[in-house]
Amino acid sequence: MSSFRGNDIFGSGPHRVTAPARRLLVIPKWVQFQQPHDDGTGSEVTGAKEEIMSVSGRLVAPDEATLWALREAVAAEAELPEKKGDLIDNDGRTWAAMTMISYEELGVVDRGRVWSVRYEATFRRVTH
Repeated sequence: MSSFRGNDIFGSGPHRVTAPARRLLVIPKWVQFQQPHDDGTGSEVTGAKEEIMSVSGRLVAPDEATLWALREAVAAEAELPEKKGDLIDNDGRTWAAMTMISYEELGVVDRGRVWSVRYEATFRRVTH
């Protein structure tokens, strides 16, 4: 079971957690303060960028009211105030101090034996 901040907000349907993108912050030297002897060519690595990862899947419920409750529970995690917590994937891997920065529903609500909607939630380890 995957979860965010201890809540199983993704477990109603199939979903997958992507591994975080690991990137370095590279700044062209011409952007930085230049010394008189520096010609500004090249780039400099200044540190690690924030980790970004996502959870994509489908929220599934037996009826419209329950689906709305699931949608609101997930969307509330991407609203202010900023909420930091552990993101745990289905295999038990944990990413600490993550913040859900966006929640987007992809397409229309499907109605049939169950009600469902596709989504993507994006997380970032925000550093201040």
